[in-house]
Amino acid sequence: MTTWLPCPHAGDYAFLDADEVRAQWPRLHALDAEPLPRGEAALAAWALLHAGQFERAEAAGLAAGVEGLSVANRAATAHATLVEPGEKARLALLQRVHLRGRQHAALAPLHPNAWFWQGYALARYAQGIHVARALAQGLGTQVRAALEMTLMLAPGHALAHAALGLFHAEVIDKVGPLVGAMTYGARAETALHHLREAGRLAPDSAAVMIARANAVVMLEGEARLAEAARLQEQAAAVTARDAVERLWVELARANLTL
Repeated sequence: MTTWLPCPHAGDYAFLDADEVRAQWPRLHALDAEPLPRGEAALAAWALLHAGQFERAEAAGLAAGVEGLSVANRAATAHATLVEPGEKARLALLQRVHLRGRQHAALAPLHPNAWFWQGYALARYAQGIHVARALAQGLGTQVRAALEMTLMLAPGHALAHAALGLFHAEVIDKVGPLVGAMTYGARAETALHHLREAGRLAPDSAAVMIARANAVVMLEGEARLAEAARLQEQAAAVTARDAVERLWVELARANLTL
């Protein structure tokens, strides 16, 4: 296993130690419904994650046992989607998170993020191998089921709403509304419902804004370009809560230059 590239903003958030993460927990986890861990080892792993120490956070989360699986999976997913430049390495990490998420769900079936990280990682993996190919392999059904289970357990999970809305939009974009609805249950109105709910629950989240911007263009094309640009601009102006969100802010700024 190669050493991960460092998060470019890790040093800016090193102040987020375990005690500060505990104090800021509702603010840091407003989007993902993650419960405050009981064990100090898991909390310390979350402190590493929020500070941008993704490789160390994954290792610390795994060492913390079942309670640390969420942070291990979030750390690996953040690195894969926002830092890792290599496609092969990115896909391998996402596969790892998906498999670990399935194990987590088997051990803790009522934990929303056991389902969320497996579904989110698989959705990102599907993007990497091209959505149409992933749908042909049956991955779309797995993504949808995992994200819907997340929302059944945690209706206020903003990231799950955004991911599920984006999933519906991507399916429609790749196979069309008729095939999308009949074969995969993907509908534009369902996508827009989840995207609106994500925006309502997390109006100041850069990650949610970017997902909404991408999805509305997939669904309605040039008619929504102005709205998408506005969402990207808002995401680029967000004051990041931690190193992960800082990466989303920087992604929005990069998108505006394309």
